[in-house]
Amino acid sequence: MEEIMTKMRWYPMGPASGPFEPILKNDLDKIAEVNGAIISVEEIVNKNSREVGGVTIEETMGVSLEDITQTVVTVSSRDEGGFRQAIRALINKYGSPRSTYATWGSNERGKWIVGELCDEEDGWS
Repeated sequence: MEEIMTKMRWYPMGPASGPFEPILKNDLDKIAEVNGAIISVEEIVNKNSREVGGVTIEETMGVSLEDITQTVVTVSSRDEGGFRQAIRALINKYGSPRSTYATWGSNERGKWIVGELCDEEDGWS
């Protein structure tokens, strides 16, 4: 089977829009091991961001998507069942990513599966 791959992007926009809890490499490694997927994480911090009252504030107009402060979790697998279970575990632990661009950089199958599971597990907003 062809590899299924997605990038899930969470932005630090406060408790209503960001992940339910901090995304930790250790937790991702456990989810990957249990489900037979490959999961990696990348933290991107915009040099123009700042904290105000516990919320990250930054200017995003004219900034490329890859330069905006975010946590990017990449999940891939050749086994659709394992891929789905890994995505389901991420959504249940961290919530659905809350952006139109949440799956930017995914392949079509990965993007479709994430959308489907976000609807089922957490609602897509």
